[in-house]
Amino acid sequence: MSAMTWWDWETQSVWSQPWGAAIDGELTGTRLTLLPYDLVPWQTWLERHPETKVLVDERADLTYGGRFAIDRFVIGVSIGDAATGFYFASSAIEGVVNEWVGDFPVAVFADKDTRTIHVFLRTPRRGFNGPEILPDTLTFELIEPGDSTGPREVRDVETGSTWDIEVGVATGGPLRGTLLQRAPYVSAYYWAWEDFNPHTVLWGDRFDELK
Repeated sequence: MSAMTWWDWETQSVWSQPWGAAIDGELTGTRLTLLPYDLVPWQTWLERHPETKVLVDERADLTYGGRFAIDRFVIGVSIGDAATGFYFASSAIEGVVNEWVGDFPVAVFADKDTRTIHVFLRTPRRGFNGPEILPDTLTFELIEPGDSTGPREVRDVETGSTWDIEVGVATGGPLRGTLLQRAPYVSAYYWAWEDFNPHTVLWGDRFDELK
């Protein structure tokens, strides 16, 4: 299906990169665990982690028609038997998307200017200093400019608490100290995401369909 495969030295099994699963050999059917991560621009990352080393090639600044390739991607979230591909362009216009992937409430944060992506479950978890009684599910909204000292803060509708979405922690309000759990996701062209997740739901509009 025109996607990368790997093989492991120990068993010579062949692995599908999009699935993270062995598709041939001794370990056929075995799956690897997808680790949560954040997709952020290199400059943003470098400012926070100046000692980072990165491997790049001549395609590092590749753009399409003056736009970044990510504009044509979906933010693919797969949990259990459910999958949703959130078109990046539409998600970035909204800023925050409150949705469900199967039975799991998720929040997708996408910044159209920095092209930063964060995905969390909307079920709050008690932190070291957070309150003991928490809402079952949170709904997030962007804070209007000037309403917060931090550009990456949002507010939950249920309690009015403010959140730092880079780390998934409530910074102020009744839920201060409460945590969010990161949700694993992948970034991929929508057709590639559909190829390997034929049961997926697609949220939003494709880049070339946006006005």
